[in-house]
Amino acid sequence: MRAVGYIRVSKVGGRGGDSFLSPELQREEIARVAAREGLEVVEIVEELDASGGDRMRPGWNRAIAMVESGEAAGLVVWNLSRFSRSVKDALVALERIEASGGRVWSATEQWDASPSGKMVRTILLSVAENERDRAKAGFAAATASAVERGIHIAGHIPLGYVRHSETRRLVPDPDTAPIVRRLFELRAKGWSWVRLARWAAEQGHRRSEQGVAGLVRNPVYLGQARYGAAVRDDAHEAIVPRPLWQRCQGKARPSARTGRLTQKFLLQGLAICSTCGKSMYLSGSGTRNRNPYYTCRQLSCSKHAHAPAAQLDALVLNSLDEVLNPADPAQWVAQPGGDDTKVEEAELALDEARADLDGFLSDTTLRRVLGPEKYAQAASDYVVVVNKAEAELADARERSSGSYELVGRLWNTEWGWAERKEWVERQVRQVTVAKGREPLSERCEVAFR
Repeated sequence: MRAVGYIRVSKVGGRGGDSFLSPELQREEIARVAAREGLEVVEIVEELDASGGDRMRPGWNRAIAMVESGEAAGLVVWNLSRFSRSVKDALVALERIEASGGRVWSATEQWDASPSGKMVRTILLSVAENERDRAKAGFAAATASAVERGIHIAGHIPLGYVRHSETRRLVPDPDTAPIVRRLFELRAKGWSWVRLARWAAEQGHRRSEQGVAGLVRNPVYLGQARYGAAVRDDAHEAIVPRPLWQRCQGKARPSARTGRLTQKFLLQGLAICSTCGKSMYLSGSGTRNRNPYYTCRQLSCSKHAHAPAAQLDALVLNSLDEVLNPADPAQWVAQPGGDDTKVEEAELALDEARADLDGFLSDTTLRRVLGPEKYAQAASDYVVVVNKAEAELADARERSSGSYELVGRLWNTEWGWAERKEWVERQVRQVTVAKGREPLSERCEVAFR
Protein backbone atom coordinates (compact mmCIF):
# COMPACT_ATOMS: atom_id res chain seq x y z
CA MET A 1 0.00 0.00 0.00
CA ARG A 2 1.07 3.56 -0.71
CA ALA A 3 1.27 6.01 2.19
CA VAL A 4 2.31 9.57 2.94
CA GLY A 5 4.75 10.38 5.72
CA TYR A 6 3.94 13.54 7.65
CA ILE A 7 6.57 15.42 9.68
CA ARG A 8 5.90 18.52 11.74
CA VAL A 9 8.12 20.62 14.02
CA SER A 10 6.49 23.56 15.76
CA LYS A 11 9.71 25.51 16.15
CA VAL A 12 13.17 24.58 14.93
CA GLY A 13 15.40 27.49 15.97
CA GLY A 14 18.55 26.18 17.63
CA ARG A 15 16.84 23.35 19.46
CA GLY A 16 18.47 19.98 20.04
CA GLY A 17 18.88 17.22 22.60
CA ASP A 18 16.91 14.09 23.36
CA SER A 19 13.59 15.91 23.77
CA PHE A 20 13.74 17.50 20.33
CA LEU A 21 11.78 15.52 17.74
CA SER A 22 13.99 16.48 14.83
CA PRO A 23 12.83 15.91 11.25
CA GLU A 24 15.54 13.26 10.87
CA LEU A 25 14.29 11.30 13.90
CA GLN A 26 10.69 11.46 12.65
CA ARG A 27 11.80 10.38 9.18
CA GLU A 28 13.60 7.32 10.62
CA GLU A 29 10.54 6.30 12.65
CA ILE A 30 8.24 6.72 9.65
CA ALA A 31 10.51 4.42 7.62
CA ARG A 32 10.44 1.84 10.44
CA VAL A 33 6.62 1.86 10.58
CA ALA A 34 6.41 1.61 6.80
CA ALA A 35 8.66 -1.46 6.83
CA ARG A 36 6.64 -3.05 9.64
CA GLU A 37 3.28 -2.45 7.93
CA GLY A 38 4.45 -3.19 4.40
CA LEU A 39 3.86 0.37 3.21
CA GLU A 40 5.45 2.23 0.32
CA VAL A 41 6.04 5.83 1.39
CA VAL A 42 5.46 7.77 -1.82
CA GLU A 43 6.15 11.19 -0.30
CA ILE A 44 7.35 12.78 2.92
CA VAL A 45 5.48 16.00 3.70
CA GLU A 46 7.62 18.11 6.02
CA GLU A 47 6.39 21.25 7.76
CA LEU A 48 8.85 23.13 9.96
CA ASP A 49 7.97 25.98 12.30
CA ALA A 50 4.31 24.96 11.97
CA SER A 51 1.89 25.01 14.88
CA GLY A 52 -0.09 21.85 15.52
CA GLY A 53 -3.10 24.02 16.32
CA ASP A 54 -3.20 25.50 12.82
CA ARG A 55 -5.70 23.69 10.62
CA MET A 56 -4.65 25.75 7.58
CA ARG A 57 -1.23 24.09 7.28
CA PRO A 58 -0.80 23.58 3.52
CA GLY A 59 1.28 20.38 3.81
CA TRP A 60 -1.11 18.80 6.31
CA ASN A 61 -4.13 19.54 4.14
CA ARG A 62 -2.34 18.30 1.02
CA ALA A 63 -1.47 15.01 2.73
CA ILE A 64 -5.11 14.52 3.77
CA ALA A 65 -6.25 15.38 0.23
CA MET A 66 -3.89 12.71 -1.16
CA VAL A 67 -5.67 10.10 0.94
CA GLU A 68 -9.10 11.38 -0.07
CA SER A 69 -8.15 11.27 -3.76
CA GLY A 70 -6.83 7.71 -3.49
CA GLU A 71 -3.18 8.61 -4.11
CA ALA A 72 -2.31 7.13 -0.72
CA ALA A 73 -3.88 4.67 1.68
CA GLY A 74 -3.08 6.78 4.73
CA LEU A 75 -0.62 8.87 6.71
CA VAL A 76 2.35 7.78 8.83
CA VAL A 77 3.36 10.04 11.73
CA TRP A 78 5.70 9.83 14.71
CA ASN A 79 2.68 10.31 17.01
CA LEU A 80 -0.66 12.09 17.09
CA SER A 81 0.85 15.28 18.51
CA ARG A 82 2.75 15.64 15.20
CA PHE A 83 -0.53 15.14 13.32
CA SER A 84 -2.43 17.82 15.27
CA ARG A 85 -2.64 19.46 18.68
CA SER A 86 -6.32 20.32 18.32
CA VAL A 87 -8.85 17.66 19.26
CA LYS A 88 -11.55 19.20 17.08
CA ASP A 89 -9.38 19.64 13.98
CA ALA A 90 -7.80 16.19 14.36
CA LEU A 91 -11.12 14.37 14.69
CA VAL A 92 -12.52 16.16 11.64
CA ALA A 93 -9.39 15.26 9.65
CA LEU A 94 -9.49 11.63 10.83
CA GLU A 95 -13.15 11.40 9.85
CA ARG A 96 -12.27 12.65 6.35
CA ILE A 97 -9.44 10.14 6.06
CA GLU A 98 -11.46 7.18 7.33
CA ALA A 99 -14.48 8.10 5.16
CA SER A 100 -12.13 7.68 2.19
CA GLY A 101 -11.03 4.25 3.39
CA GLY A 102 -7.69 5.50 4.73
CA ARG A 103 -6.06 5.46 8.14
CA VAL A 104 -3.27 7.00 10.21
CA TRP A 105 -0.32 4.95 11.50
CA SER A 106 1.64 6.15 14.55
CA ALA A 107 5.19 5.08 15.34
CA THR A 108 4.74 5.36 19.12
CA GLU A 109 1.04 4.72 19.74
CA GLN A 110 -1.40 1.90 19.13
CA TRP A 111 -5.15 2.06 18.59
CA ASP A 112 -7.75 0.49 16.33
CA ALA A 113 -11.13 1.37 14.86
CA SER A 114 -13.07 -0.12 17.79
CA PRO A 115 -14.98 2.19 20.17
CA SER A 116 -12.33 1.69 22.85
CA GLY A 117 -9.57 2.35 20.31
CA LYS A 118 -11.23 5.59 19.25
CA MET A 119 -11.56 6.58 22.90
CA VAL A 120 -7.80 6.04 23.38
CA ARG A 121 -7.14 8.12 20.28
CA THR A 122 -9.29 10.97 21.58
CA ILE A 123 -7.52 10.87 24.96
CA LEU A 124 -4.13 11.08 23.24
CA LEU A 125 -5.31 14.05 21.21
CA SER A 126 -6.61 15.71 24.37
CA VAL A 127 -3.20 15.27 25.98
CA ALA A 128 -1.55 16.82 22.90
CA GLU A 129 -3.92 19.79 22.98
CA ASN A 130 -3.33 20.26 26.71
CA GLU A 131 0.43 20.32 26.12
CA ARG A 132 -0.06 23.03 23.51
CA ASP A 133 -2.23 25.07 25.90
CA ARG A 134 0.35 24.72 28.66
CA ALA A 135 3.11 25.78 26.28
CA LYS A 136 1.09 28.84 25.24
CA ALA A 137 0.47 29.75 28.87
CA GLY A 138 4.16 29.31 29.67
CA PHE A 139 5.14 31.46 26.69
CA ALA A 140 2.68 34.17 27.74
CA ALA A 141 4.10 34.18 31.26
CA ALA A 142 7.68 34.28 29.96
CA THR A 143 6.99 37.17 27.58
CA ALA A 144 5.13 39.12 30.27
CA SER A 145 8.13 38.66 32.57
CA ALA A 146 10.50 39.81 29.84
CA VAL A 147 8.42 42.92 29.13
CA GLU A 148 8.32 43.68 32.85
CA ARG A 149 12.12 43.63 32.79
CA GLY A 150 12.06 46.11 29.90
CA ILE A 151 13.07 43.68 27.14
CA HIS A 152 11.78 44.22 23.60
CA ILE A 153 10.28 40.82 22.66
CA ALA A 154 9.81 41.14 18.90
CA GLY A 155 12.57 39.58 16.82
CA HIS A 156 12.74 42.65 14.56
CA ILE A 157 14.63 45.57 16.10
CA PRO A 158 12.91 48.88 15.23
CA LEU A 159 14.79 51.37 13.09
CA GLY A 160 16.62 53.78 15.38
CA TYR A 161 17.54 51.20 18.01
CA VAL A 162 20.09 48.45 18.62
CA ARG A 163 19.95 45.76 21.29
CA HIS A 164 22.34 45.97 24.23
CA SER A 165 24.46 42.81 24.33
CA GLU A 166 24.21 42.37 28.11
CA THR A 167 20.87 43.79 29.25
CA ARG A 168 19.10 42.91 25.97
CA ARG A 169 17.26 46.20 26.23
CA LEU A 170 16.97 48.60 23.31
CA VAL A 171 19.32 51.56 23.16
CA PRO A 172 19.24 54.38 20.58
CA ASP A 173 21.46 53.87 17.56
CA PRO A 174 23.50 57.06 17.03
CA ASP A 175 23.36 56.59 13.24
CA THR A 176 19.64 55.94 12.73
CA ALA A 177 17.92 57.48 15.78
CA PRO A 178 18.24 61.02 14.30
CA ILE A 179 16.59 59.78 11.09
CA VAL A 180 13.62 58.43 13.06
CA ARG A 181 13.32 61.67 15.03
CA ARG A 182 13.36 63.65 11.78
CA LEU A 183 10.61 61.43 10.32
CA PHE A 184 8.38 62.34 13.22
CA GLU A 185 9.19 66.04 12.85
CA LEU A 186 8.36 65.97 9.15
CA ARG A 187 5.11 64.12 9.79
CA ALA A 188 4.19 66.74 12.41
CA LYS A 189 4.70 69.38 9.69
CA GLY A 190 2.09 67.66 7.55
CA TRP A 191 4.18 65.52 5.20
CA SER A 192 2.21 62.68 3.56
CA TRP A 193 3.15 59.02 3.99
CA VAL A 194 4.29 58.87 0.36
CA ARG A 195 6.57 61.87 0.78
CA LEU A 196 7.96 60.46 4.03
CA ALA A 197 8.62 57.10 2.36
CA ARG A 198 10.58 58.82 -0.41
CA TRP A 199 12.58 60.81 2.13
CA ALA A 200 13.38 57.65 4.13
CA ALA A 201 14.54 55.94 0.93
CA GLU A 202 16.85 58.89 0.22
CA GLN A 203 18.40 58.33 3.66
CA GLY A 204 19.08 54.69 2.77
CA HIS A 205 16.11 53.17 4.61
CA ARG A 206 13.57 52.13 2.03
CA ARG A 207 10.04 51.83 3.42
CA SER A 208 6.61 51.60 1.86
CA GLU A 209 4.09 54.23 2.88
CA GLN A 210 2.43 51.60 5.09
CA GLY A 211 5.82 50.85 6.62
CA VAL A 212 6.43 54.50 7.42
CA ALA A 213 2.94 54.84 8.89
CA GLY A 214 3.56 51.81 11.10
CA LEU A 215 6.87 53.29 12.25
CA VAL A 216 5.29 56.62 13.20
CA ARG A 217 2.48 54.91 15.11
CA ASN A 218 4.81 52.57 17.02
CA PRO A 219 4.91 53.45 20.76
CA VAL A 220 8.33 51.79 21.04
CA TYR A 221 9.80 55.22 20.24
CA LEU A 222 8.28 56.53 23.48
CA GLY A 223 10.39 54.00 25.38
CA GLN A 224 7.60 51.45 25.62
CA ALA A 225 8.03 47.67 25.51
CA ARG A 226 4.93 45.60 24.91
CA TYR A 227 3.78 42.17 23.89
CA GLY A 228 0.08 41.37 23.90
CA ALA A 229 -1.44 42.75 27.09
CA ALA A 230 1.96 43.19 28.80
CA VAL A 231 3.20 46.80 28.66
CA ARG A 232 6.04 48.72 30.30
CA ASP A 233 6.42 52.42 29.57
CA ASP A 234 9.98 53.07 30.81
CA ALA A 235 11.58 50.01 29.23
CA HIS A 236 14.30 51.90 27.34
CA GLU A 237 15.34 55.39 26.33
CA ALA A 238 12.80 57.19 24.17
CA ILE A 239 13.83 58.60 20.81
CA VAL A 240 10.73 60.77 20.34
CA PRO A 241 9.23 63.07 23.02
CA ARG A 242 5.61 62.23 23.84
CA PRO A 243 4.19 65.60 22.65
CA LEU A 244 5.81 65.13 19.23
CA TRP A 245 4.64 61.49 19.02
CA GLN A 246 1.07 62.51 19.87
CA ARG A 247 1.06 65.31 17.26
CA CYS A 248 1.94 62.72 14.62
CA GLN A 249 -0.93 60.40 15.46
CA GLY A 250 -4.02 62.46 14.76
CA LYS A 251 -7.16 60.87 13.42
CA ALA A 252 -6.41 57.97 11.11
CA ARG A 253 -7.41 58.57 7.52
CA PRO A 254 -10.02 56.26 6.06
CA SER A 255 -8.42 53.20 4.54
CA ALA A 256 -7.63 53.39 0.83
CA ARG A 257 -8.85 49.85 0.35
CA THR A 258 -11.61 48.99 2.79
CA GLY A 259 -12.43 52.09 4.83
CA ARG A 260 -15.32 54.52 4.83
CA LEU A 261 -13.84 56.59 2.02
CA THR A 262 -13.69 53.60 -0.31
CA GLN A 263 -17.34 52.84 0.25
CA LYS A 264 -18.39 56.20 -1.15
CA PHE A 265 -16.84 55.67 -4.58
CA LEU A 266 -16.89 52.93 -7.19
CA LEU A 267 -13.59 52.77 -9.07
CA GLN A 268 -11.16 51.44 -6.46
CA GLY A 269 -9.29 48.66 -8.29
CA LEU A 270 -10.51 49.80 -11.72
CA ALA A 271 -8.71 53.16 -11.97
CA ILE A 272 -5.06 52.79 -13.03
CA CYS A 273 -2.21 55.21 -13.70
CA SER A 274 -1.32 55.48 -17.39
CA THR A 275 2.39 55.91 -16.60
CA CYS A 276 3.09 52.87 -14.40
CA GLY A 277 -0.05 50.81 -15.06
CA LYS A 278 -0.65 50.33 -11.33
CA SER A 279 -3.88 50.78 -9.39
CA MET A 280 -4.79 54.22 -8.08
CA TYR A 281 -6.01 54.59 -4.51
CA LEU A 282 -8.36 56.94 -2.77
CA SER A 283 -6.95 59.66 -0.56
CA GLY A 284 -8.29 62.73 1.16
CA SER A 285 -10.91 63.07 3.88
CA GLY A 286 -13.74 64.85 2.14
CA THR A 287 -13.34 67.88 4.43
CA ARG A 288 -12.64 71.40 3.20
CA ASN A 289 -9.61 71.57 0.88
CA ARG A 290 -9.19 67.79 1.11
CA ASN A 291 -11.68 66.47 -1.41
CA PRO A 292 -11.20 62.75 -2.14
CA TYR A 293 -8.95 61.90 -5.08
CA TYR A 294 -7.93 58.80 -6.94
CA THR A 295 -4.14 59.00 -6.99
CA CYS A 296 -1.13 56.88 -7.97
CA ARG A 297 1.06 56.09 -4.96
CA GLN A 298 3.79 54.03 -6.58
CA LEU A 299 7.18 55.29 -5.39
CA SER A 300 8.79 54.21 -8.66
CA CYS A 301 6.28 56.08 -10.86
CA SER A 302 7.63 59.20 -12.59
CA LYS A 303 4.24 60.81 -13.28
CA HIS A 304 1.64 60.19 -10.61
CA ALA A 305 -1.82 60.41 -12.14
CA HIS A 306 -4.65 61.78 -10.04
CA ALA A 307 -8.30 62.66 -10.52
CA PRO A 308 -11.11 63.98 -8.28
CA ALA A 309 -13.00 60.90 -7.12
CA ALA A 310 -16.49 62.30 -7.58
CA GLN A 311 -15.69 63.63 -11.08
CA LEU A 312 -14.10 60.38 -12.24
CA ASP A 313 -17.02 58.30 -10.96
CA ALA A 314 -19.49 60.62 -12.69
CA LEU A 315 -17.52 60.52 -15.96
CA VAL A 316 -17.48 56.71 -15.98
CA LEU A 317 -21.18 56.43 -15.12
CA ASN A 318 -22.03 58.92 -17.87
CA SER A 319 -19.92 56.88 -20.30
CA LEU A 320 -21.83 53.78 -19.26
CA ASP A 321 -25.07 55.65 -19.77
CA GLU A 322 -24.07 56.51 -23.33
CA VAL A 323 -22.88 52.99 -24.17
CA LEU A 324 -25.91 51.23 -22.73
CA ASN A 325 -28.26 53.88 -24.17
CA PRO A 326 -31.29 53.53 -21.91
CA ALA A 327 -33.24 55.88 -24.16
CA ASP A 328 -33.42 53.08 -26.72
CA PRO A 329 -34.12 49.78 -24.91
CA ALA A 330 -33.97 47.91 -28.21
CA GLN A 331 -30.22 48.48 -28.34
CA TRP A 332 -29.68 46.78 -24.97
CA VAL A 333 -27.95 43.42 -25.35
CA ALA A 334 -30.19 41.34 -23.13
CA GLN A 335 -29.15 38.13 -21.46
CA PRO A 336 -30.42 35.18 -23.52
CA GLY A 337 -33.54 33.66 -22.00
CA GLY A 338 -33.96 36.52 -19.54
CA ASP A 339 -37.44 37.54 -18.50
CA ASP A 340 -37.94 40.73 -16.51
CA THR A 341 -41.65 39.99 -15.98
CA LYS A 342 -40.60 37.24 -13.56
CA VAL A 343 -38.74 39.88 -11.56
CA GLU A 344 -41.83 42.08 -11.33
CA GLU A 345 -43.97 39.11 -10.25
CA ALA A 346 -41.41 38.12 -7.61
CA GLU A 347 -41.22 41.69 -6.32
CA LEU A 348 -45.01 41.82 -5.95
CA ALA A 349 -45.01 38.45 -4.18
CA LEU A 350 -42.36 39.65 -1.74
CA ASP A 351 -44.28 42.87 -1.05
CA GLU A 352 -47.40 40.84 -0.30
CA ALA A 353 -45.52 38.44 1.96
CA ARG A 354 -43.97 41.29 3.92
CA ALA A 355 -47.34 43.04 4.20
CA ASP A 356 -48.92 39.84 5.55
CA LEU A 357 -46.16 39.47 8.12
CA ASP A 358 -46.44 43.12 9.19
CA GLY A 359 -50.21 42.78 9.48
CA PHE A 360 -49.88 39.67 11.63
CA LEU A 361 -47.29 41.24 13.94
CA SER A 362 -49.24 44.49 14.29
CA ASP A 363 -52.42 42.70 15.44
CA THR A 364 -51.92 42.76 19.22
CA THR A 365 -54.94 40.56 19.92
CA LEU A 366 -53.60 37.51 18.11
CA ARG A 367 -51.09 36.60 20.83
CA ARG A 368 -53.89 36.47 23.39
CA VAL A 369 -56.28 34.57 21.13
CA LEU A 370 -53.79 32.00 19.81
CA GLY A 371 -51.66 31.57 22.91
CA PRO A 372 -47.85 31.87 23.01
CA GLU A 373 -46.99 28.58 21.26
CA LYS A 374 -49.46 28.87 18.36
CA TYR A 375 -48.64 32.56 17.96
CA ALA A 376 -44.90 31.80 17.69
CA GLN A 377 -45.57 28.99 15.19
CA ALA A 378 -47.79 31.23 13.05
CA ALA A 379 -45.19 34.02 13.08
CA SER A 380 -42.56 31.48 12.05
CA ASP A 381 -44.74 30.39 9.12
CA TYR A 382 -45.06 34.00 7.93
CA VAL A 383 -41.28 34.46 8.16
CA VAL A 384 -40.75 31.29 6.12
CA VAL A 385 -42.98 32.70 3.38
CA VAL A 386 -41.03 35.99 3.37
CA ASN A 387 -37.70 34.17 3.21
CA LYS A 388 -38.95 32.04 0.33
CA ALA A 389 -40.17 35.13 -1.53
CA GLU A 390 -36.80 36.85 -1.04
CA ALA A 391 -34.99 33.80 -2.41
CA GLU A 392 -37.32 33.62 -5.43
CA LEU A 393 -36.77 37.32 -6.12
CA ALA A 394 -33.00 36.91 -5.96
CA ASP A 395 -33.24 33.96 -8.36
CA ALA A 396 -35.49 35.92 -10.73
CA ARG A 397 -33.08 38.84 -10.80
CA GLU A 398 -30.21 36.45 -11.47
CA ARG A 399 -32.11 35.05 -14.45
CA SER A 400 -33.34 38.42 -15.73
CA SER A 401 -32.13 40.12 -18.89
CA GLY A 402 -30.25 42.69 -16.81
CA SER A 403 -32.14 45.50 -18.54
CA TYR A 404 -30.99 49.02 -17.92
CA GLU A 405 -34.44 49.90 -16.63
CA LEU A 406 -34.21 47.16 -13.99
CA VAL A 407 -30.67 48.16 -13.03
CA GLY A 408 -31.69 51.81 -12.69
CA ARG A 409 -34.61 50.91 -10.44
CA LEU A 410 -32.47 48.72 -8.19
CA TRP A 411 -29.67 51.33 -8.16
CA ASN A 412 -31.99 54.02 -6.83
CA THR A 413 -34.15 51.95 -4.49
CA GLU A 414 -32.35 48.89 -3.13
CA TRP A 415 -28.71 48.70 -4.05
CA GLY A 416 -26.03 49.85 -1.66
CA TRP A 417 -22.39 50.59 -2.42
CA ALA A 418 -21.38 46.93 -2.74
CA GLU A 419 -24.09 46.06 -5.28
CA ARG A 420 -23.42 49.19 -7.34
CA LYS A 421 -19.67 48.54 -7.40
CA GLU A 422 -20.21 44.91 -8.38
CA TRP A 423 -22.41 45.96 -11.30
CA VAL A 424 -19.89 48.60 -12.47
CA GLU A 425 -17.09 46.02 -12.33
CA ARG A 426 -19.14 43.71 -14.57
CA GLN A 427 -19.39 46.49 -17.18
CA VAL A 428 -15.99 48.21 -16.93
CA ARG A 429 -12.64 46.47 -17.35
CA GLN A 430 -10.43 49.41 -16.36
CA VAL A 431 -10.24 53.21 -16.30
CA THR A 432 -6.86 54.63 -17.37
CA VAL A 433 -6.00 58.12 -16.11
CA ALA A 434 -3.09 60.27 -17.28
CA LYS A 435 -1.47 63.12 -15.38
CA GLY A 436 -2.07 66.58 -16.81
CA ARG A 437 -3.99 69.83 -16.66
CA GLU A 438 -6.38 68.93 -19.45
CA PRO A 439 -10.03 68.23 -18.64
CA LEU A 440 -10.57 64.82 -17.11
CA SER A 441 -12.52 63.65 -20.15
CA GLU A 442 -9.41 64.21 -22.32
CA ARG A 443 -6.96 62.31 -20.09
CA CYS A 444 -9.22 59.45 -19.08
CA GLU A 445 -9.95 56.31 -21.13
CA VAL A 446 -12.70 53.90 -20.12
CA ALA A 447 -12.36 50.31 -21.34
CA PHE A 448 -15.60 48.33 -21.25
CA ARG A 449 -15.91 44.57 -21.02
